Amino acid sequence: MSYASYEEAIGREATSDGLVRYVVSALTRLQDGEAVDLDFVCRDDIGAFCTALGFAEHRNWATLTLDQISPEDESGARVVPEEEATAILAATKIMLSRGALRPSIEGAPAPHVLNDFLPVGTRYRGRRCLGHLWEWRFALAVELEHGRFHGTNVTNNHPMLTAMVVLAHLAEDPFYYPRLWVMETEGELFNAQLRGAPVEELRAIFGTLARAQEHRNDRLAEALENA
Repeated sequence: MSYASYEEAIGREATSDGLVRYVVSALTRLQDGEAVDLDFVCRDDIGAFCTALGFAEHRNWATLTLDQISPEDESGARVVPEEEATAILAATKIMLSRGALRPSIEGAPAPHVLNDFLPVGTRYRGRRCLGHLWEWRFALAVELEHGRFHGTNVTNNHPMLTAMVVLAHLAEDPFYYPRLWVMETEGELFNAQLRGAPVEELRAIFGTLARAQEHRNDRLAEALENA
């Protein structure tokens, strides 16, 4: 079912699938040069979207801080909660399957950008999936930098817009996020050393860096084994 506006979709209690299709359709028409009313990015509309995806009632991303959306886990990296990341991944897969999202690199289609994150033991579009959900959770947390937190708000923390930024980087490089984790942690370590951070802080950052390097190396080795 199509809707004339996001308000109509919410009023008719559209499913998460319906709301995702509305958002993606509007952005596709915008890319095609049409005049589009982006009527789904205000705080309450994002709240309705989060609810439709199954987030807890108080988990409207547009009203939460970065720490609330994506706290650090034991790895030392920020990650989105597993159940929320899983819901976003499922919605993104549906849009890819329908051709509503068409990530590409230099014009060449990139239809398998989600295979690394979908459940291990399954297949998508003829290729096996690897189950690296943690990395998808990390990727979403990283791209929240395009939301409300750094003074250059593009997505207003909208979960689907955040996922679309992730897709763009995955089409560029499927190992974008393992490499980014290492690079950003190296930068954090350098800056901490510059300001004379205490030994305990430096030790913690070194630990995160070691985990980031191990994760990157494991992912690259896995790719070589499967080539």
